[in-house]
Amino acid sequence: MPAITVKTFAGERPKLDPRLLPNESASIAYGCHFDNGNLSPLKRPALTGIAVLQTAKTIYQYLHEYWFAWDKHVHAVPSPIADDPWQRVYFTGDGYPKVTNNEIFSGSNMPAASYRLGLQAPEVPIIASVTEGVDENEDGASIDPNDDETRYYTHTFVTAAGEEGPPGEASQRVEIKYPDEDSTYVTLVFSPPNVNASNITHRRIYRTATGGGSADYLFVAEIPISQNAFTDDIQGEELGAALDTYDYEMPNEAMIGLTSMANGILAGFFDSTVCFSEAYLPYAWPSDYQQTTEHDIVTVAALGNTLAVLTKGYPYLFSGITPSAMAGQKLEFNQACASGRSAVIVNGSLIYASPDGLISLSTSGLSMLTNQIITREQWQEYEPQTIEAYHQEGRYLAFYGENLDKGFIFDPNTGDFRHFTATADCGFNSLVDDALYTCQGGNLSKWESSPSVMSYQWRSKDFEAQDISFACGMVKGVNVNQSGLRIFADEIEVLHLEPGKIPSAAFRLPPTRGDSWAFEVYGRGTIHSVSIATTMREVVA
Repeated sequence: MPAITVKTFAGERPKLDPRLLPNESASIAYGCHFDNGNLSPLKRPALTGIAVLQTAKTIYQYLHEYWFAWDKHVHAVPSPIADDPWQRVYFTGDGYPKVTNNEIFSGSNMPAASYRLGLQAPEVPIIASVTEGVDENEDGASIDPNDDETRYYTHTFVTAAGEEGPPGEASQRVEIKYPDEDSTYVTLVFSPPNVNASNITHRRIYRTATGGGSADYLFVAEIPISQNAFTDDIQGEELGAALDTYDYEMPNEAMIGLTSMANGILAGFFDSTVCFSEAYLPYAWPSDYQQTTEHDIVTVAALGNTLAVLTKGYPYLFSGITPSAMAGQKLEFNQACASGRSAVIVNGSLIYASPDGLISLSTSGLSMLTNQIITREQWQEYEPQTIEAYHQEGRYLAFYGENLDKGFIFDPNTGDFRHFTATADCGFNSLVDDALYTCQGGNLSKWESSPSVMSYQWRSKDFEAQDISFACGMVKGVNVNQSGLRIFADEIEVLHLEPGKIPSAAFRLPPTRGDSWAFEVYGRGTIHSVSIATTMREVVA
């Protein structure tokens, strides 16, 4: 005689009619998980006791202890420099690109202070004047005119962290004669920076030197930014290294989406332009490294040496070991990114929300994760343009809706959905303790860390039975008394056992016949199996 038994549980596959679902799949799955194959309730988030900005839309954990918060959508990354003594954090989305460090971050709302990322070139050229000695040597003979020297001077700004910007315009030509090296010198006069938003503390002076058939600017001296004059009486053999910051431009002030790639390269974007920094020099963003896409960019994400660029049209991959050698590849797959905040790396692949469903993008290509699981029309109910997602134990966890007051979990391994009721303004994945932190009204919570659990609802598929009368049922599990059970025949409820009313042994069903049978479990107990059958022997087997 027939029986229906479900011993393992899984989530929803909305695209399939409930009668065509696999036996373990749900037609409704709320507030539950199936980590051990059992049906169990999700734990509630636990308040951490930490409060941040009440209107926070982005949170970031700094030094594994402090919490930064912004009322805008911000992308923050730590310094790519090993053992950075300044412990810098770079971020975009809060006006022009910025950087904060361990000397200025602390305050009531962190980061309390920041500097503009990058350094401008000096605006005013050096004014140079020559003071010369006599024009003959000790014997009264004239100096060989071939010993005369033509110089140009330039200078750069330097931050307290030793970051050096691009040079300013060259000074006017300076003609030097060498009758007496001890009595000839050049006086240099400087103007202060028009704006100092980058913590400029010093300037470096360079001058041209010719030798070996080539000319370059060589280091003369470094002086405090407050010093407005310098006397150059340094001999040629005492000059330092050549200037190498010619193309160290500031990042575009509209750049957003900051992310950290391998090999110390940072990346960001504005409009349809992708930007790359110098390796291990996050303040230097040469415009020669910029590349463009066909459509405006929505967000970017790093996959090792590859940068995934999601646009309002085709996605792109930019790959390279150095920022000057990045090569772009347009993927002929018209799946735009519906929400930049939906893009998150799960199990080594970038998953994001498109208008049609969830997309997986990796260095090996792109695939549609949900085309066999959910229809485009059903997907619109998830309001993909509002999705903000995070990774959680190998799964894609998303909040959606105008107030981010609805949520779902998608498991890329099993390909099913389950839903939950929780609200978040934003969140942060901490790699240190492998935890997801969410923020609501300025209060931080740790996901699934509370001893209390959510109340779940799990409804089975529709089992075809061909006018069968099931007479018995049985539910096995842990704390089954905390769960309730509903049984349906031809979509009509024939039995309802409220929490505390499910027997520990097999029980009788009302005499009912039906062509389609289903059951629903709800509550907080852990369920190992649910069976309905025509005889007691079958239901306990």
